[in-house]
Amino acid sequence: MLDRSCILFIAFLILTNLQYILSQSSIGSANCKPDTSRYDPRVTMSEWAKAGVEGGIPKPELVKIKARLAPGDDLQDAINSVAKSGGGVLLLSKGEYEIFSTITLESGVTLRGTIKDSVLISIKIHGYHFSTGKPRQSALFISNKHHVGIENLTIKYTGTFFEPKDKDALQTPWDKDVFHTPELRDTTLFVESIWFENSKNCWVRNCNILWAGSDPIRITNSEHITCTGNFIDRSYNKCDGGMGYYNIINSKYVLVYYEHIKRIRHFAIQNGSMYNVVMNNYLEVDINFHDGDGGYNLIEQNTIHIPQWHSWHCFQRGDPRQHQVPGKFNILFRNVAHYKNGSFEFSNPDAVYEINSTWGGKNALETNISIPESNTFYKLE
Repeated sequence: MLDRSCILFIAFLILTNLQYILSQSSIGSANCKPDTSRYDPRVTMSEWAKAGVEGGIPKPELVKIKARLAPGDDLQDAINSVAKSGGGVLLLSKGEYEIFSTITLESGVTLRGTIKDSVLISIKIHGYHFSTGKPRQSALFISNKHHVGIENLTIKYTGTFFEPKDKDALQTPWDKDVFHTPELRDTTLFVESIWFENSKNCWVRNCNILWAGSDPIRITNSEHITCTGNFIDRSYNKCDGGMGYYNIINSKYVLVYYEHIKRIRHFAIQNGSMYNVVMNNYLEVDINFHDGDGGYNLIEQNTIHIPQWHSWHCFQRGDPRQHQVPGKFNILFRNVAHYKNGSFEFSNPDAVYEINSTWGGKNALETNISIPESNTFYKLE
């Protein structure tokens, strides 16, 4: 069993080599295929191998650029035009693209920036909490679509003059206001940055998703979505009441790979979601089996550091007073999960854990499942 200093060193290596590994890795790409000969019959490896875009995210050079856009041009009109031409890449040049109403992406269209840090989707939309009965608002909306890509962009909520409530350092003391006091400075900031609804074979790759009004990424009733290489930081609304999540809801075969996620409320898997793979991410937020997921989700080789000012453990379940129990066979394997009191949670590399699917006892339990010979449950050739 590894001691604490060794585990910290492993975490350091993951962080410092994140971009390099991402550039070299084929996971989630078009040339990555399951190696069925290596499946372990005891577990659901054949289902986990299906996670992400079917056939992989297309290589950028293989998708034709159909149109180029400059700040001030009509973004929605350009998306519609590319879709009518049969799909392809809409390439955004450097600059700020202000949006005051939802942009609807269409099947076959990839929205791509020329340089991630220099192309800004500036969200000026205002919306209200769902409890008001008004419809949820989103900046980039993908509904009943397929093969939609979002790449190389910075997406930021800029519709107000103040910053979100959070802390700059991991060791800053706990503060009730961050997660448990409503945002009253402006009550019209409930806007999701990216929302996939009832869609399939779509992806978000190499984007900055900053200062979300509520959920930075929301995936509902969808299948085969890949999110990889994105930096997610901050949310205005992350108070009690279902807001500020990296949110996977009633969705299957979602692959979340090499993301950097911080200063939001939860990374949540819930409401019937199953066969999703969350792998090799760095998080400063809990992974939460929040409300009646469908089970059979894989959480493998992630690094988690819970800040002092965060309110939850590394792996979390919902509140039994208002949420359903987690599903069965949600597997944790070789994660480095560092809680704010200095302890490590469910991080023994020689053990396979399962999220506790009853309300009693610990959030996860050690199983008798043997470590696979390949040292991963997400085995590809």
